[in-house]
Order: sequence, then C-alpha cells, then structure tokens
Amino acid sequence: MIKNLKLFFLFLFVLWVNFSVYSQQPNPEIFLFSVEKNADKFTFSAGKNITNNAGYDNQPSFSLDNRSILFTSNRNGKDTNIYEYLLADGKTEQITTSEDNEYTAKDFDGKTINFIREGKTQEMTIYKFDRQTKQESPALKIKEPVAYYAFNSKGDALVWVRYAFFIHWVNTEKNINRFVSDYAQPSTPQFIPNTDNFSFIKRLPNDELWINEFNPSNQAVRPIVQPKDSKITYCWLPDGSLLTGSGTKLFKFDEKTDKRWVEIADLASFGIKDIGRVAVSSDGKNLALVSNQ
Repeated sequence: MIKNLKLFFLFLFVLWVNFSVYSQQPNPEIFLFSVEKNADKFTFSAGKNITNNAGYDNQPSFSLDNRSILFTSNRNGKDTNIYEYLLADGKTEQITTSEDNEYTAKDFDGKTINFIREGKTQEMTIYKFDRQTKQESPALKIKEPVAYYAFNSKGDALVWVRYAFFIHWVNTEKNINRFVSDYAQPSTPQFIPNTDNFSFIKRLPNDELWINEFNPSNQAVRPIVQPKDSKITYCWLPDGSLLTGSGTKLFKFDEKTDKRWVEIADLASFGIKDIGRVAVSSDGKNLALVSNQ
C-alpha cells in the first residue's frame, strides 16, 4: 500500500513538473513600432502586438516595399508556416500551407519570397515562392542542409549549414559553393545595407563571439564587434549601424562613432519582456521585434 502511494505521489509530482515547465515556456510574439530618428536620438512609439497567437511567432522581416512583414507562425499546433502582416490594414494572410515546417521568410525581389523548409527527414533547404503563380521550387542547387541564409542585391547567398556550423558563400550565377568559416553560430546571416557584403557570428577558440563582415568580391572576413550580452540576434539599420536587443532594452553600435554598444531605448512600458529577433524596414520608419512573453 505504501509503495503504491509513493508511486502515485511520484506520478503526481512528475505531472506537476511537466506542467510547470510547459507553463513557463516563453511565448514569442511579434511587436511593431514606429521609429523616428533626430540626430543621434531614436524615438520608438505605437508599439503593438501584431500576432497575438498562443503558438510560435518569430523571424519577422520587412518586404522590400516596406508594406508588409513576413514571419513564421504555428497556428495549428502541428507545423510552422509563413504568414504576412499588411501594415496598411493590419490584416494577416497565410503564404505557405504545407505540412512541413517553414521558417525565415524574406522578400527576394518583390515578386518572390524565399524561405527555409524543413521536411519530414529533417532536411532543410531554401525554397522560393512565386507570388503570382503560387508555385514553390528550390532556390539553390546545393546539397548541404541550410538553416539560415541571406541574399545580396546580386543574388549571392551566404548560408549557415546545419549540423556542421559552417558558413558558405553561394554564387547562383556561376554555381559556386565556397566555404567561408567554421564555428559559425546558429544565427541568420545579414545583408549589410548599401553594400553587397554580409555579416555573420562566429565563436572563437577562446569562446568569444564576434560579428564578422564577409566581402564576396575578395572573400575577406573581418571582425566588427562582439555581440551585446552574447546575443546572436541583431540587424542592420539603414545608416550602416547595428541594432540588437537585450532584456527590454535596445542597443545600437556604429563602428564609425561608437566604441561599445549604446543603449537607445527601454521598451518595458510597451509590455516587452525579453527581446529576441529584430528587423528594421529599409526606410528606417518601422521596427519589428520578437518578445518572449
């Protein structure tokens, strides 16, 4: 009898632990802010939750015309799909409908959306979605499983290879697939505004993290700055400076003027709790960020 009671209470304890852990899981939501910049001062206003979904919402990116935000969302409890939030009327439309998982959607040329698809066998690659025909097809002819990527204006891609933690440069026109770096962190490479260069995060042998710049024209890699508080989510502002979040605060770094990350805003009053991914429109007027609520 005592043994059975012990087993019963152990069972209840396990259920309680599982429930507690589940209930404490962060719920990522996407917030949209208006941005004003006067001299070196930033003002963030009109912050609102544009997803309000009990499931996963993450990886926002602005369309090239800055009229919408592409993002990843789980709304059926089974898989993630690509959605689009229209800034003008606040409506959300579903883009992909497959039973696979799709991530990291980006507007390629105004007509095509790129995204990562993870199939049933956990293979990952970049797909492209034609807005007019609604047809999907692989965007790159490489065999490596790609989990994160960025394209520049020439159509070159910098990709993070899953499992290997490698960064590769892919030239689609010449069908080149070239190794760039090892020990790259699982973070989305970024296209650097007003250049054809990219940035990515690498972990050094001494365990330091660094945001690096990669120049496709000469294949050079150079360090820029260490991430703020070891955060591996950041984006580039239109003026060529970096933006990241830590806790409820936003920080920027401009290597032309700053020696360290500079705090520019605390968004706690908007209900922000823990900032994850950040994205800024190409005109600098809007900010989308993920807050783990």
